[in-house]
Amino acid sequence: MKKIYEDSFGYTCLRALADPYIHHSFKKIRYEGLEKIPKEGAIIFASNHCAALMDPLAVLSMNREKKVFVARADIFRKPLLQKILTYFKIMPINRVRDGLRSVLNAEETIEKSIEVLNNRTPFCILPEGMHRPMHSLLPLGKGLSRVALGADKVIQDGRHVYIVPIGCEYGDYYRYRTTLLVTAGEPIDVTAYVAGHPGRSEQELLVDIRSLTADALKRDIVYIPDDEDYAATWELAKLSSGTIPERNLRKRLDANRRMAGLLGKFRETQPEKAGQLFEKAAEFTRRRKDARISLHAVHAKRPLGNALWNTLKTLFYLPFALVLGTASLPGWGLAEYLAGKSKDPAFRNSLRCTVFIIGWSLMMLITAIVLLCTVKWYWALAIVAVLIPAPLLIYEYFELVRRCASSWRYLFNSGLKRQKEELLNELNKL
Repeated sequence: MKKIYEDSFGYTCLRALADPYIHHSFKKIRYEGLEKIPKEGAIIFASNHCAALMDPLAVLSMNREKKVFVARADIFRKPLLQKILTYFKIMPINRVRDGLRSVLNAEETIEKSIEVLNNRTPFCILPEGMHRPMHSLLPLGKGLSRVALGADKVIQDGRHVYIVPIGCEYGDYYRYRTTLLVTAGEPIDVTAYVAGHPGRSEQELLVDIRSLTADALKRDIVYIPDDEDYAATWELAKLSSGTIPERNLRKRLDANRRMAGLLGKFRETQPEKAGQLFEKAAEFTRRRKDARISLHAVHAKRPLGNALWNTLKTLFYLPFALVLGTASLPGWGLAEYLAGKSKDPAFRNSLRCTVFIIGWSLMMLITAIVLLCTVKWYWALAIVAVLIPAPLLIYEYFELVRRCASSWRYLFNSGLKRQKEELLNELNKL
């Protein structure tokens, strides 16, 4: 039986098929800092975890290298998903919280992870241990530092062990075809750190590595402490960055980080005034969501022009949407059916992406065979070429319709407009 880090025909085929679908699961995806990844050494990628399988898939497709991942063991319980995950070179890891037997299994996984690194295959772990759709960070688990230290002891060919922090910053955790900025941070040279701290015990080194990685991850995402002011802080940050074009991912990230930092300092220096501002933000969020108004509508400089322009686009694209939507109904219909069955909203985009990689590809293969048997080959290829991206275009149209409705609701909500201006005036004083 082949080792998980060894090449296989199935993995090669699935990678070639999956990468385009992964990239096109986003309206825009941008990778930064890839030049920082060491060319030599044992590489551990450590990513924040906020969007279920989309996080490892984003890391997987950042270059053509094969990578081995670990994910929590409970998502391997469904046989179909287990096969898909195994094809993607993802192996299960049990956590301490799952009981004593799980701890023993975790030890075996750590040994396999070290074996992967020793055989010159990059290894990826999401050290928070569970996904959470928040611009924050859970305490990192011990698995990351144990693998890093264990690999440093085992690898004897002069290679250093590096942890490369990967920050995934999504435009929205729940909308399909949102935006994603993936940032590779400064590598942490574990070998050099261990050699430079000979007096540290192994337990101290384990803690140090987790702390260094957490600090590095916080620098590459919008980090907001998970406390009672988290939601208000994030709402205010998004409100302040609304003038930055949606596709300018780096500027938006920097602006959101800056505002989150300013609000944190404001809370420390003037807690009473900050509390009042956060209360106003919470009320604004409540009213906005009750009215089903998106921040895209709120950000519009000319609400009437925005509503009219969205309406014009919705009507113009309607005939194309009807044709493409009907033709690709088996694809996006199945994706939405399975997504609706998931109780975890943050997992739904992972299901959608999986349906398109596996299900829609199989449907297109069958369609191509049928068409090649019934019409001329160039017509068959043309039809398949149009159908392949059709479900993704339908999601774009769904989003356009949502924004159109939201822009009209905002146009006639004078109270929300006043609240927005009041909040922006207060933010400008920070």
